[in-house]
Amino acid sequence: MSLGEKWGVLRDTFEPIVVDREDDVYHVTDTLCELYRNRRQLRVETTGLNYRLSVPFAPHLFGSGKTTFCRSYLELVQRFRETSLSSFASDPSRKEFLDKLREAVLLYVDMTELKPINPIEERRNLEWAVHYLLFKSACLQSGFEEEPSPVECYNVLQLRTTVLVKRIREVLNMRTDQFLLVAFDEVGVLDTRGQYFDLEVNDEGRVRPYNDFFGIVRGLCKQDNVFFIVVGKSKGLSIKNYTASVSKVLLHFISLSPLNWSSIVEFLEKSHLKVQTQSRVCDILCNRSFSVNELAEALLEYTGGVPGLLTRAVNMLLNYVQTRGQSFKSKDECLSCMKEDGFRTVCSEPFVTRISSLDEGRRSVLDMLLMMALYCIPFKADDELNSESYLFDAVTEMGFYRYPIDDNTFQVLFPKVFIRNLKNASSFSLLEKILLGSLNMEPVDCFFSSKCRVFEGIVAIRLVLMLSSTIRNEFRELLGRLSAIWKEMELPIHGPSPLHYMMSVSRGKKRRSKSNNEEKTFGCNEWNRIIHKALCFDRVYIPKEANSYSPDIMFKLHSPDDSNVLMVGVACKGRWKSEGIGWSDIIEEAKKFLDPVSRQVLSKQLKICHCMLIIVSTKLALNVTSELGNQSRCYTSGMRIGGNPFSIPPNCELVILCESDVEMLIDREILNGLERAFSTSDNPPFGDLGFNLLRKARDSFMSLQESWNSYNSSVRSIIGSARHE
Repeated sequence: MSLGEKWGVLRDTFEPIVVDREDDVYHVTDTLCELYRNRRQLRVETTGLNYRLSVPFAPHLFGSGKTTFCRSYLELVQRFRETSLSSFASDPSRKEFLDKLREAVLLYVDMTELKPINPIEERRNLEWAVHYLLFKSACLQSGFEEEPSPVECYNVLQLRTTVLVKRIREVLNMRTDQFLLVAFDEVGVLDTRGQYFDLEVNDEGRVRPYNDFFGIVRGLCKQDNVFFIVVGKSKGLSIKNYTASVSKVLLHFISLSPLNWSSIVEFLEKSHLKVQTQSRVCDILCNRSFSVNELAEALLEYTGGVPGLLTRAVNMLLNYVQTRGQSFKSKDECLSCMKEDGFRTVCSEPFVTRISSLDEGRRSVLDMLLMMALYCIPFKADDELNSESYLFDAVTEMGFYRYPIDDNTFQVLFPKVFIRNLKNASSFSLLEKILLGSLNMEPVDCFFSSKCRVFEGIVAIRLVLMLSSTIRNEFRELLGRLSAIWKEMELPIHGPSPLHYMMSVSRGKKRRSKSNNEEKTFGCNEWNRIIHKALCFDRVYIPKEANSYSPDIMFKLHSPDDSNVLMVGVACKGRWKSEGIGWSDIIEEAKKFLDPVSRQVLSKQLKICHCMLIIVSTKLALNVTSELGNQSRCYTSGMRIGGNPFSIPPNCELVILCESDVEMLIDREILNGLERAFSTSDNPPFGDLGFNLLRKARDSFMSLQESWNSYNSSVRSIIGSARHE
């Protein structure tokens, strides 16, 4: 089967059901009820008691399900009436509102149809264009074959909201006491269409079309039993802040978060084929050896739970399964399909256009957003990217997604299905390709459960670039001076390649020793399994779990003739309080890595193997610094450290970097910024870390990348000259 036959034609073969929107429905219903209770205040034009209109608002996220949500909101109200909305209806006045909402009529208005409209004297009037679009939408929704005449409409309506609402009710065959819910979709067209209208100019000489638009909505909301939902604008936070102060309209965000695993299971079990309406999607794609739970895991990993991507991916899998006449036999078979270039290209094509065509301003922060996604750095809704834009809006504008941690905190989500199409693009830098490749390797549970891993993440990327650099490198030379075994290893490694994720050593169980003290034990042969099955040469690994008992970073080197192998673990000890890393901390790290590796791996090897643990600490205790003499030191087999009876196991080494040498891996300014951020929280958001800190981290990567690129360019030039001669 060719690529075109397999993935080239995408047919909509199933009816997707809306799932996991209980919270959104509750908040929208609550906002609409607020207008219901305060409409009388809205009509009062005194400044003191003037009610600020509340409107549910979903900023644009391509594929987030915003159009589907607003179209199906009333249906969802019926579905959740006895569950999530039951508590809402406990108040008598709210119950009255909910009972009326059950009978509401939805008027869907596509704002892409907005344009200046005749008669001539009003054709640059935005209010008249909106009024006409509302009436036209009602006519077409009621089955009118032709659009109403703008001139005739104007002669009747004449910008009178009372008459407009009355005529819309007549067209939709509604009672006067029946709720009319208007859903404005794609309101972002005002970015470009605003220039065609005469709009208000503010004190700074700027035109704000959304201020004018929500002023019109505010006027319409003075009519009884009329409500609005507005969706589809990328700079949502900027608009929210401006309309609140100028238009006296409060926009309440509808989060429309990506779906989690259990919601995807529900989506697959409740969605049916269009033709064979009794056939569930999960029954077509799965069988006894491949469960719907496994399918949901695979889809979550590649789509991130983004509804539009999920629907497109399921359609493609259904097309493929129906074409070949059999379901998938295993999760691996399904994943292998989703890993194919053709699948990713077709699935993500409508989504990645924005990312691949970013302007220079947005392009400059792409790598920092990728870092935020990889390091799981949370951000607050009001965190500023710079003086002119919010991070909340920048994430949307650049084609990324926001995954909510709570009502005001988010993480940057970048679906895996995007990555293959982007990382090979010539316009992307080496750093961006490393970050994209690392996100592609990241297990889905790493994103959904990990805390901020910025310290070890920065060190890991620096190691990728340092180990693969073909020019002189202070850090590698330092380790060569400290360790004879390191000096024998073949460097640079091939690459630079992205970060890989390894199986994490479990925390182990606690048992009681003979002295009745608790001791930590580790699973039998865990290290043997990890090192033999997961770790390959020329790759830098980090554990899947941020709180595992594995070192924070691992890699494996070999000598030029493959006679020696060196396994290296890096323990990043971030101490941001007054006390530094003491001998007890260092010995614990050595015991949980060097001891079991020596017993489980090194003692069973045929070829000569060695193990090294490097302690990278932000602050060392005074007694440690004193013994080291303010310089890095390597402890070899049999040596005792810190006056402790623990000795370094056979074929093992422990390297403790002094604080000044740690700066070879991570700059002092970055360390100072991390110290400020982590001193108050173990999971600091973007606002505490700061834009400047991430920029400095990016610049430290770029300096290594430029050296790497410069050397390669010189080599290519020399080779080219030699060939020419």
